[in-house]
Amino acid sequence: MSLDDAARILRASYAALPSPADMDALIKDSQNAEARRYYDPLEDERLREVYASYLGMRVAIWQMIHALRPQYLSYQKGAMNGREIQAFGIAFCGAEIIVRTGEYLIDLARERDIVWQKLDEAEKRYGLARKSFTRLYRQLTSAFRMHAFYQARDYFDAHQDDILAALTENGLGEIAEILTTLNLPTASRGDHLRRYRRFLNFSLRRRGMSTGRKTMFALFEATGSDIAELKIPWIKRTGAPKRVTPAVVDALKAKLQPGDVFITRHDDAMSNLFLPGFWPHGALFIGTADQRQRLGIEDVSDGFQHSGDQTINILEAKKDGVLLRPIEETLQVDAFVVLRPKLPDTDITQAITKGLSHAGKLYDFIFDFGTADRMVCTEVVYRAYHGVGPIAFELSTKAGRKCLSAEDFLNQAISRGWFDPVMIYGVPEDKLLGGSLPKSLLRQSFEATF
Repeated sequence: MSLDDAARILRASYAALPSPADMDALIKDSQNAEARRYYDPLEDERLREVYASYLGMRVAIWQMIHALRPQYLSYQKGAMNGREIQAFGIAFCGAEIIVRTGEYLIDLARERDIVWQKLDEAEKRYGLARKSFTRLYRQLTSAFRMHAFYQARDYFDAHQDDILAALTENGLGEIAEILTTLNLPTASRGDHLRRYRRFLNFSLRRRGMSTGRKTMFALFEATGSDIAELKIPWIKRTGAPKRVTPAVVDALKAKLQPGDVFITRHDDAMSNLFLPGFWPHGALFIGTADQRQRLGIEDVSDGFQHSGDQTINILEAKKDGVLLRPIEETLQVDAFVVLRPKLPDTDITQAITKGLSHAGKLYDFIFDFGTADRMVCTEVVYRAYHGVGPIAFELSTKAGRKCLSAEDFLNQAISRGWFDPVMIYGVPEDKLLGGSLPKSLLRQSFEATF
């Protein structure tokens, strides 16, 4: 992962942090809930929305920290070059965001059992499994698990001026500003020990109220993680390759047309826990350079290119932002379906041009379709096609916000006759299938309405 991509993730994550107004509202809600001894539905949704947003942001940041790990590990030996110092600063900034925001939630719950109990409830709508908050608390209050964070924090405190200067001098000044804002007097080891003791006291109180069932959701160690911990356990063996192979991608390329939409799935991605349904992700095929020229689409700048010198033919929002990507990157997945718009070339040109106008924007960890400065995957497709020809998608409320999930897109696009599913792979077997099969196989894979 490049430093610029990592910085994009941090900028989007920082923008998604709970604001003081958010926290004030949650505190007031917790006081009202404690007084009446339960959360009302609106209070419940506000609390879960902040918590689920934090967990999703936490996944993305840990993946970024892990990807940068080879570039900054030499700090433990005390000597780093300029680029390694920058990588360390970005990774430490991510760790600070995770720990700081986690501490906000811990402080909210530590005085009121009702908050803790609510956050430990399973809630399918938000991808929350039972006892997830207890696991989070244990990780953020354990001196053993926080040891690596303490080490990194001590290094930052000792070399703060050099780290901030290295970031500022190399176009990463915004990360330096975030670090300066976050790096308030840090919690001591004693503070974490006191938090851990409170965790033990609460755990003992709860023991009589719970059967202690195992949770499917495994939060990461606060000290870092290897790549296996970024997957849902037991779904696939560690190191297993993606089911979509390079041969499948090569066979697919000649069959694609500009404007096609990919809906994809990873069998074991932890992000599946935060995005609804079997099919969670979408991307827009903008065509090859020759196809774009034929449609009269202006030359695509490589200013937002993500993956080296590979051929760009996809517009896709992932945690590093809305970027132009090669299809080989987008299809590093286990299953996909291709939908083709039933529109004339003039409308296809309009849709792709609209989509490309959003290239370079940050990822939206809040999943709010009401704003256009940051976007999630399906929002790129939504903003490209909504209002083109007869297409008019309807948003629905999920996690308290208006959005269009990938499966909502599938249902509306197909049932209303705007798109046809033309190819499918990975459902139910690893074969690239076309003709009449994609629609029937797709229908069987999720709660379809077409």
